[in-house]
Amino acid sequence: MPRRKRPIYSNTYRKRRRWLLVAAVVALLAAAGLGGWLWSQRRTGVAKYAVRGVVVSQSDGNADFQALQSEGLRFVYLKGTQGASFFDDTYSTNYEQATGSGLAVGVYHYFSFDSDPAAQARYFATKVGKNLGTLPIGIQVAFYGQYAAKPPKKAVVAAKVRAFIVELQRYTTHPFILMGSKQVLGDLTEVASSAPRWQIGGHPGKQVQYWQSGTLKAAGTDYTAVAYLATTQTFKAQLTN
Repeated sequence: MPRRKRPIYSNTYRKRRRWLLVAAVVALLAAAGLGGWLWSQRRTGVAKYAVRGVVVSQSDGNADFQALQSEGLRFVYLKGTQGASFFDDTYSTNYEQATGSGLAVGVYHYFSFDSDPAAQARYFATKVGKNLGTLPIGIQVAFYGQYAAKPPKKAVVAAKVRAFIVELQRYTTHPFILMGSKQVLGDLTEVASSAPRWQIGGHPGKQVQYWQSGTLKAAGTDYTAVAYLATTQTFKAQLTN
């Protein structure tokens, strides 16, 4: 009985189908990987805004500010002081490098409920001096340690932060911004009501100009991510010389 012959195109067809299947699988994996990367950038909530920045302190090591600017970031906030005795080890170097990178630069103070507010303001003014950048001075208020479990009363929070601001304004006329969680900003509603607000976490309120949420990977490093919620033109308009 004669052997049944396969059509000459049979092997070619099967090979082509196998390659198409492999290509489809590769394409799906690539799409999944891209989708995961996009989601990782988007889940912080700041990526959808045109004006984005990061917060940098000594815990971030040596930052490449030129690379941050090249990757589309517009500003950076540097930690200057905390309380009345802590000065960020990398501040001076970071400030010098950041101001030459093309990024807008801001400086912030981490407020302490365990130190005299006026002493904190004097310490900030002494250590930071005139290196204040072009963005408002950040005054970050947080309920840390024992205060997280039992926050001070609203009147106490407001009085202490107000005392810090009064003393700070003896040394500089540079504008400032109040930074904190939605709860903290609620306690500071009647403090410097004309000053902009920076909300940490949560969903940004209507009166918030800056929103800090999650992280952004830039220049190979994860940084605390911040978005300016208004337009690019408004952002530029607030910069000081």
